[in-house]
Formats: sequence, structure tokens, C-alpha cells
Amino acid sequence: MRAAIRCSVLALALVVLAPAVGAHERGGGPSAATQVVRVRIIDFAFRPRNLTIARGTVVRWVNRGGRTHTTTSNTSLWDHTLAPGETFRRRFRRMGTFAYHCSIHPQMTATITVT
Repeated sequence: MRAAIRCSVLALALVVLAPAVGAHERGGGPSAATQVVRVRIIDFAFRPRNLTIARGTVVRWVNRGGRTHTTTSNTSLWDHTLAPGETFRRRFRRMGTFAYHCSIHPQMTATITVT
């Protein structure tokens, strides 16, 4: 009986894992190598203020301050409000320079350069 249970568990694991492994090997599907870069919002500043990343990188904004802020693209590509402690993620698939700001506190500005 135990051998049958072990075989069932192993077979189920192979069914669940095989598609993910196959997709990774072909270059499709999510990659374990996707880089995530953090931008912290502290007080009234984005840190780092200027960021250079590779195409396909995910930027994760984290509001570490005590006030609500936004991360708002200067060209309307994204606009997200972050209360204290909240996060927001965006993948950058196109090369270029992307300027952004906090729409609540317009003195807060930053850029992301995608290579």
C-alpha cells in the first residue's frame, strides 16, 4: 500500500512539474532568472532616483515612508498609488528611458533606463 502511495505521489509530481520544466527549457513561460529590482520610497524620494536595468527586468516599488505616494509615468504608461507598506510591480519590456514622478508630491521625480 505504501509503495502504491509513493508511486502516485511521484507520478503526480512529474505531471505538475514537467510542463514548467519543458517551458523553461524551450525559452517560453516564466523564467527563474527574471531579475527584480527594488525602488524604495522613503520620505519624499525614490531610491535610487536613477536606475539602469536590462530589458525584461521587473521593478518593484515599495513605500517605506509614512505617507501615501504614487509611481506615475510621465507618459501615462503606468500610475499606481501606494499607501505606506504597499508594493507595485512592473516589467519593462521596451528599451528606453522612462521618467516618472509622484503625482501627490510632484517634487519626487526619477528615471528608469532600460538597456
